[in-house]
Amino acid sequence: MLIVDFVLFFIFPLVFWELCREVVGDYPAMILTTIPGIIYSFYRFKNNASLNYTGIWIILNLTAGLLVDFLSGSALQLLWNNVFYSAALLFIYSLSVAAKKPLYLYFTLDLMAMDRYDRKITKELFFEKKTYKFFQLITLIYCANELIYIVCLSRWIMKYGVEAYRLDIILDKSLDIVLSGISLAIFFLIHQAVNEITTVKINAIAKPRRKLQSKSSYRTSYHFERAYFYFSTHKR
Repeated sequence: MLIVDFVLFFIFPLVFWELCREVVGDYPAMILTTIPGIIYSFYRFKNNASLNYTGIWIILNLTAGLLVDFLSGSALQLLWNNVFYSAALLFIYSLSVAAKKPLYLYFTLDLMAMDRYDRKITKELFFEKKTYKFFQLITLIYCANELIYIVCLSRWIMKYGVEAYRLDIILDKSLDIVLSGISLAIFFLIHQAVNEITTVKINAIAKPRRKLQSKSSYRTSYHFERAYFYFSTHKR
């Protein structure tokens, strides 16, 4: 899955842009570089996600990205629209932190609920100081991710024009790898922390829907892939 992700979102767009832009034109080449990745993302959503909070966010994000690409009208405008869209995400992430409801908390809560953890109990655990600080931190890292993207791409557009697209592809994938890796690392730290305190917490609040059982290697692998999909797809 990681190899397919890397090929569709980095290798193919970069190679297609370099080889085919002279034939089809800059703007059509930009559109065509994104189509395989979009189709793959919808396919992954169908097989790994559900219409919970994060699922709806992913669908909206994919749809908005698709509209931004197809309604831009020109290659240069598409690049600027990427900047504007990233600025909108920066505002949303910042607002969630200011409102003390970091979006990463709800992404993680959905993943835990899909793994059959009691949603109400898990949410209460998440808002405890020991775990809540992780959610604030990673959501602030999301903000930093968008800010870096906005600053870098804006400067490149003003300096290189349409030629900034190849740098856009490299920057976008580089930030995606870093942020997805950090998201997964913190997710599993939180997952472990919740498992350590769940028994005590459940006894104090209520019984869980099911007994926590050790996961098979297959289930753990599947959960890891689903987590990666969530954290690599909800961004711009």
